[in-house]
Amino acid sequence: MKKISLFVGLIIFLSLVRCAVKQPEKLHSLEPMIQVGLLWGQEAVEFSVQKSFQITSHDGTFIATGVKGNRWRAEIRESSPNKVLYILVAASVKSEEKADTVIKEIVEKGFHAFIQPTGEKRLIGNQVIHDNRSFRVCLQEAFASQETAEAYRDSIWGKLETTVVEKEVQKAQGIIILRNLENNQTFESSNPIVIQGTEVTLCEVPVGTGFHFERNETRTYPEQIRFELDSDGKLAVINTIPLEVYLQGVLPAEMPNGFPFEALKAQAVAARSEALAKLGSVHLSDPFDLCATVHCQSYSGLSGYHPTTNQAVQETEGLVLWYDDTVCDAVYSAVCGGHGEDNNKTWGGEPKAYLQGSFDGSQLLDRYGLLSDEQNIQNWIDDKPIAYCNTIPDLFPEALDYTKKYFRWEVQYTQQELKEILQTKIEWQGGDVLDLIPLQRGVSGRIIKLLIVGTDGECTVDRELAIRQKLSLNTLWSSCFYVIRKDIQNGIPSGFILKGAGFGHGVGMCQTGAAVMALLGYRFDQILKHYYQDVQIKQLY
Repeated sequence: MKKISLFVGLIIFLSLVRCAVKQPEKLHSLEPMIQVGLLWGQEAVEFSVQKSFQITSHDGTFIATGVKGNRWRAEIRESSPNKVLYILVAASVKSEEKADTVIKEIVEKGFHAFIQPTGEKRLIGNQVIHDNRSFRVCLQEAFASQETAEAYRDSIWGKLETTVVEKEVQKAQGIIILRNLENNQTFESSNPIVIQGTEVTLCEVPVGTGFHFERNETRTYPEQIRFELDSDGKLAVINTIPLEVYLQGVLPAEMPNGFPFEALKAQAVAARSEALAKLGSVHLSDPFDLCATVHCQSYSGLSGYHPTTNQAVQETEGLVLWYDDTVCDAVYSAVCGGHGEDNNKTWGGEPKAYLQGSFDGSQLLDRYGLLSDEQNIQNWIDDKPIAYCNTIPDLFPEALDYTKKYFRWEVQYTQQELKEILQTKIEWQGGDVLDLIPLQRGVSGRIIKLLIVGTDGECTVDRELAIRQKLSLNTLWSSCFYVIRKDIQNGIPSGFILKGAGFGHGVGMCQTGAAVMALLGYRFDQILKHYYQDVQIKQLY
């Protein structure tokens, strides 16, 4: 309590608003089921079970009873990838009437076209949660290879602008084999195989691939598990579970269970919203809705279960963030560094009003000016401003200790080290690196476009994540950094210092900031409305 009191005194500029949260009355259960891709692209997967289980085909046809306590192996035989053709899309519009108009214009130019509906309207009960339906106007011609499709696209460019997309004409085929490694009992099927009635433990599950916390773990998942071919004809492992069960595996993987409870509740609502918003929008060519990695949301199954995170999910059951008659894609990151980023600057596409970056505190610190300015961002990073996610002062619970290193950080490379990284990541052939020049920064100071200048050439890198990946073997913590060139001889630096702020893309909720807000007395709904502008909190089920 003493530490928290000291902290409150340190940042007296924070204003608190306290009022009772009115929980909506729970409706009848409409909780959706989620298909989570645990692994894919596999030749074989080993697993173990604790109880006897049923082995069925994807349509529920009984195959056999599996023996408890044994190790099993799923593998594929005689598999082939899905078959695709390549078509040219002239437009993608929101209504069939508009698509008909576009087709008439295309016919007048001497081409034949058809309408291909894409996307879907997602409902929970009779409530539409999002509608990403559109109508593609496609040319009739179909091509066996991407190269021939692109050649045709280029040949008609003066008459009609198109883009090349894949069209699946046949799903991947092959045999899935399930083998008991202890008694060699074997089952096989040309259809997906489902095991149910038991928890399943998978060996060597990749975690944090491409990041500094990359590792393999053995993880246990709730029933059901399905083995199916992915689009490449490889093995995919899919966990079919209710949404709230999925969230109990997401929460401890995305936020430490030692964080304040109101922050955990905010995380639960954000994670539920993001999961629902992504359904039907990602992994469209995969046999699952969401993956278990940071691409969608990290999901650890039963392995990370904790009573506190489970309770946070249970106390917010069915609650989502809502904006403009649709569920919010409530993305989040670990440490924003003091200022959030705009979604469209980070990933492109249309700006979302509830995902526009702002200062991570109770009021804007005008003295720094626009953080997209080079001098301003240097001052911002060097000053370490008092923001919610600034946990550098020694005034916080132990659960927040690990966040200190992310608020402000420094990476140093020798000339040779940086060249080797660039050669690995982008096949750099530009000679010695002369400079790393930000061409565009977002509102948080994150670099959106970077120019790498060398003695024998140069290269431009677009997008926040690509910049982080190209400048590190394990992904930089953030693209909010400025560069100091060291010991310049004949115009060539001997090394580089990257001084940076934050960990992650910075869009949406800052998880560390949410934890500090909770320590200061903010409730979960106040935390969410700080990070997602003008949203409502809605009870879906």
